[in-house]
Amino acid sequence: MKFPSFLWLLLALLGNAVGSKNAEATPVAMRWCLDHFPRLHEFDAKGRTATGPSVEMMQAIADRAGFRLELSRQTPIARCLKDLAAGDTDIMVNLLYNEERARQFILVRFASRLPDQLYRPVTAAKPVLLLSQISSMSVVIVRGFRLHPKLQKIADALPANQIQYVDSALNALKLVAMGRTEAALLSPNIVKTVLDQHPDIARQLQSTQFLHDDLQPEDIFIGLSRHLKHHDTEHKIRAVLAQMKQDGSLQRILGDTVLY
Repeated sequence: MKFPSFLWLLLALLGNAVGSKNAEATPVAMRWCLDHFPRLHEFDAKGRTATGPSVEMMQAIADRAGFRLELSRQTPIARCLKDLAAGDTDIMVNLLYNEERARQFILVRFASRLPDQLYRPVTAAKPVLLLSQISSMSVVIVRGFRLHPKLQKIADALPANQIQYVDSALNALKLVAMGRTEAALLSPNIVKTVLDQHPDIARQLQSTQFLHDDLQPEDIFIGLSRHLKHHDTEHKIRAVLAQMKQDGSLQRILGDTVLY
C-alpha cells in the first residue's frame, strides 16, 4: 500500500519538529579546564573531581544561562590557557588580566582579589616597607601563578640566583620557614587556606604590609574561548552575573575570598 505524497511530507515535517524540539531541550556543553586552586576550586587526591566556591558559582551560572558544564580533570594552568586559545576548551575561571589574555580570550569580570603579600620568617630583623626592597632579596613564587602587576615586574627583573619557583604555596612557605629563602610572594587567600591547615608553619611566618606603594585590588575574570560556536554565551553569562550580584547569591557563594 502506498502512502499519498502529502502524508510523507507531513511525517517528514513532524520528524523535523521533534528533532528540533529535542535539540532545543539539550543544553549546550561548555568545557571547563581547571587546575587545583586552593580555597576556590580544589581537586580530590586522584585529580578527578573538583569542588569549592568556583565550582558552585559556575554551576549556578550554567543553570541560569542554560548550558551544561563539562569539567576537566586536574590540568596545569599553562595547558588550560593553551587549550582555551586554540578552542580546545571553552571556559576558564579566576584569570587575571594582561594584554595577551585580552587578545586571546573574551574576559568577563566577576570580582576582584586582594594584592599578593610578602611572607617572611618571624625572625627576620630588617623591616620591609617598600616594594623596591624586594629587589635585593631572595624570593620564592609559585610556578604558573601571575602576581600583582607591580610585584610581577619586580619578580621578572630578579636575577636567577635570587628567585625560586615551586609547585605550590605550601612548598613556598616551607622554604621560607626553613630559611632556604628570605621571602615568598603569594596570594593572601591561598596562604590563609594553607596556614589554617599547617599552624606549625603559620607560627614561623609574618606578612608584610607595604607603605607608600599603591597596590590596588585586581579584577578577576572568567575567560571564554574566542572559538565559541554559540556567540550569545558571553551575553548570557554577563546577564546572569549581574543578577547574581543583585540578589546576593554571588556573595553567598564566594564569601570573603574576593571583593565585589
